[in-house]
Amino acid sequence: MTTATSPPEHALRRDHEAPLTPPVRHFLRKMTVATGGGMFIDGFVFATFAAAMAGRAHDELHVTGHWDSWISASVLIGTFFGGLIIGYITDKIGRKPMFTFDLILFSSCAFALFFVQSAWQVFVLGVVMGVAVGGDYAIGSPLLGEFSQKKDRGNYLGLLEISWNVGYVIAYIIGYAINSYWPGGWRLILGASVVPAVICLFIRHGLPESPRWLMSKGRDTEAKRIYREELQVRDVGDLSEEEPQETNYRLLFSKEYIRRTLFVSLSWSAIVMPYFALTFFGPTILKSLGLRDALFGALLGTIVALIGATISWKYIDRVGRRPITIIPMFVCAVFLFLAALNSQLPLVFGVVAYFGYLFSYGIMSITTGIYPSEVFPSSVRASGLGVASSTSRVAAAIGTFMLPIVNDDFGTPTVLVILGAVSLGGGIISYMWAPETNGQSLTESSHRDLTHRKAVPVVPTAA
Repeated sequence: MTTATSPPEHALRRDHEAPLTPPVRHFLRKMTVATGGGMFIDGFVFATFAAAMAGRAHDELHVTGHWDSWISASVLIGTFFGGLIIGYITDKIGRKPMFTFDLILFSSCAFALFFVQSAWQVFVLGVVMGVAVGGDYAIGSPLLGEFSQKKDRGNYLGLLEISWNVGYVIAYIIGYAINSYWPGGWRLILGASVVPAVICLFIRHGLPESPRWLMSKGRDTEAKRIYREELQVRDVGDLSEEEPQETNYRLLFSKEYIRRTLFVSLSWSAIVMPYFALTFFGPTILKSLGLRDALFGALLGTIVALIGATISWKYIDRVGRRPITIIPMFVCAVFLFLAALNSQLPLVFGVVAYFGYLFSYGIMSITTGIYPSEVFPSSVRASGLGVASSTSRVAAAIGTFMLPIVNDDFGTPTVLVILGAVSLGGGIISYMWAPETNGQSLTESSHRDLTHRKAVPVVPTAA
């Protein structure tokens, strides 16, 4: 018997892994845009802060070196608390209500940025916006991953990371244009993120709750109804294997999951700490490397990272998560160490090494939202991603806070060596602990021992 919103029985797909019908493909694309919008906004707001502080806002708001560091870390500080708090609340009360709340909070603060009068106001609003962003990290990836097919789950989740890079690039282009041709328009740079936030809020209207979360809360009938209606399947497959389980933070640090929690948290930290620090202060670093038009060079660097992420997205479901994490991590370390030798080498050498790092970063950045969405059970999936994203944002905040201090006291080569050591450490951790979750259902990847599991090659479908 079909519901008013269900297609006839003969039009249903056999199961979740059967070829997608046009309505299901449309639903997944809408879900991808809705969740990717949050990542876009995160990259966008981080770039608007960097671009505004690189322009006249720095002087008109009387930003001292002290506030420079705090503003650069403000969104990251907020993300730490948002990931932990909202991630846990999301696992408690559901993905859907928090998916709306966090964007309302973000939009309100973004609008208030048009009217700031001092540096501390930018900092406070940045922290609150970061709380919303951290919450969206914990909600978006798990929600999209819970609807995606195992054969192209990496493809869909990878689009979220690309969205971050796209948001950063677009915001930096806007900031670059305004700083170059209308320096007095810095308030437009700061408050511009309200536009994509409001658009995304409308797109999210009407999206369903996660069936896997419902199953974890014992709401089987409701979960199966949403699963069948939205994904148009007769057989709910491994969804029926989801067992009710209480949301409890302690599970993340239990003997069964502690290594997964440490891996996703530390590897994500090693990926973003150098990147956030170097890109927020990109013009300063590039000037130290000898590049004349450092602001344009910083913009070019964001595009290089986006190219790397796009290439990685195309192959993530073919070659697996593990190699796309480990190899670029070590390559990043090599490029940063080489860039640190810029004073002993020709100018072009240091600059090429810097951009080589950004390209390698783009490749491995794809996995930061994929792994946490695959290695934790539904009852703590948002919490696990929240812990990982929060830890990574602490690392990124430390990097952006300390970079100008270390750079002033010891110089750019020391900064690059330290950040290169972070990448090297991340590569070692990933080599030892990174599981291979490619080609596994969420039930398999979140409950089974993945230590020695090899990649299952699949051919991804178009997102």
